[in-house]
Amino acid sequence: MSFSPHARRFFAPISQWGLLALAMVALAALLALPPLKLSLLALAALAFGLALLLRPALGLYALALVIPFSAVARVPLGPASIGPADLLAAATFFAWFLRKAAFRPQRRPAPLLWLLLPFAIVLLYSTLAARSLVQALPELVKWAEVLVIYWLGAQLLTPKHRLPLALTLLAAGSIEALIGIRQFLFRIGPDAYLLGRFLRAYGTFGQPNPYAGYLGLTLPLGLSLSLWALASAFSHQFSDLSFQWMRNRRWARIALLLLITSMTGLIGLGLLVSWSRGAWLGAAASTATVLALSSIWGLGILLALAVLFIISWPALPASFTGRIGDVMGYFGVWNARGVPVNDENFAVLERVAHWQAAWEMFADHFWLGVGVGNWDVVYPDYAIGIWEASLGHAHNVLFHYAAVAGIFGAVSYLWLWLGSLWRAFRAGIRTKGVERAIAVGITGMLIHLSIHNQFDNLWVQGMPLLIALALALLPLANPSGISGSSDVEAINR
Repeated sequence: MSFSPHARRFFAPISQWGLLALAMVALAALLALPPLKLSLLALAALAFGLALLLRPALGLYALALVIPFSAVARVPLGPASIGPADLLAAATFFAWFLRKAAFRPQRRPAPLLWLLLPFAIVLLYSTLAARSLVQALPELVKWAEVLVIYWLGAQLLTPKHRLPLALTLLAAGSIEALIGIRQFLFRIGPDAYLLGRFLRAYGTFGQPNPYAGYLGLTLPLGLSLSLWALASAFSHQFSDLSFQWMRNRRWARIALLLLITSMTGLIGLGLLVSWSRGAWLGAAASTATVLALSSIWGLGILLALAVLFIISWPALPASFTGRIGDVMGYFGVWNARGVPVNDENFAVLERVAHWQAAWEMFADHFWLGVGVGNWDVVYPDYAIGIWEASLGHAHNVLFHYAAVAGIFGAVSYLWLWLGSLWRAFRAGIRTKGVERAIAVGITGMLIHLSIHNQFDNLWVQGMPLLIALALALLPLANPSGISGSSDVEAINR
C-alpha cells in the first residue's frame, strides 16, 4: 500500500530525524573503536551508506568509478570471489529496495530487460549439462548482476543523470588510461609485455587486451560527447532541457568541452599504447560509427581521417603497420592442425585453435552446450596441437556461448547483441542534444564490443557492469525527437 501525500509529509521529518539519531549513535560507536584508521574507514562507510539511502543513484556513480579497479581488490569466496563492484551493486539494490518499500515510486520502463532475460535464462538452463556446477556459479552471478544493474539504472536514472554519469564513466576511463600510459613509458610490468624501449600497457586489468577493451568501450562515448560539446560551445541556441543553466554561460560550455576532449584524448592514447589489435579495430569501427551518426560534419571528418590515414600509411612506424597487417592472418587460417608454428603465426594459430575447439564442443553438445562456466573443465578434451592450456574462453564470444550453452545460447546472445545495437541506433536517430550524443556514443560502444569480441571476450573483469550501465543510460527513443513527457516531469521534479 502506497503512502498518501499527506502521510509522506508527516512521516518525512520523522524519518529524517530517525536517520540523524541513528547516525549519531553509530558515530559514537565507531569513534570508540580502535584503531583510528578502522574507525575512520567505518565512519566513511556509514556516511556513504546514509547518502545511498537518501539517493540510491549515487551507487551507480560510485560503481562507474570502481569498475576498472574491480579486479584489484577481490577476495576469494568459495568457488567465486567478491570485489568492491559487487558490494556496491548489492548496496545500491538494497537502498533502492528500502526506498521502494517505503515510498512506492512509480516503476519506469526497462525495455532492454527483454533482451537480457532470455539469454540469462538459457545460461541457467545450460547448467543441466555442466560437469561442474561450482564453475558455473561465477558466470551465473555475473549475469545476474548485469540484470540488477540495468534494472536499477532504468529505475533510478532520469535525464538529469545522463550527462553526469557519462562524465563519471569518462573520468574513470581517463584515470585508467593514465595508469597504462605510465606503464608504457616507464616499462612498469612483466617482461612478456616489453616492446623494445616501451611496454604494452595493461592498467589495473593485469593484461593488455581487457585493458584496451575497457578503454575502447569508453572512447566512443567520449568522442560523441566531444562533438556535442563542440557544437554546444559555439551555438547561439542551447536547447537541452536538462542543462538550461548553460544557456547564457558560454564559458561553462567551453570548460565542459575542454574537460570532455581532454579525457577522451587520454583514453585514446591509453588505447594506443595497449598495442591490442582487436581494440584498434574496434576503435576504428566505433569511431567511424560515431562520426557517421553525429552529423554531416562528422561524415566530413570521417572521410578526411580516412584519406589522411591512407596518405600517411607509408610514413607510419613499421611496428604499427606490421601489427595492423597481422590481423589479416585471422582470415587466412581456419585450421590449426598440422600448421607449422613460428613466432609470426603463434598468436593467430592460438586463437584459431580455440575457435576450432569451440565449434567441436558445439557440434558434440548442440542443444545445451557443455554448460556455462565449464569451458576450462571440458577444454582438455578438445585441445588442438600444442595449445593444451585453456585461455579461459574461445576468444570469440559468439563461438564461446555456442559451445557452453548450445544453439539456444548462440541464438539468445544474437538476440541480446543485435537487439541492443538496434535500440541504441534507433535512440540515436530519434533524439536530440545531449541525449542523441549519449545514444550515438553507446551505439559506438556496442560496435566496439561487436568487433573486439570477434577476437577476444570483453564480458570479463567488471566490463559487463559497464555495458549494463550504458544500456540503462540509453534514452527512450521518441519519434518527435525530443524527450518524452515523463522525462520532462522528471527534470522538473
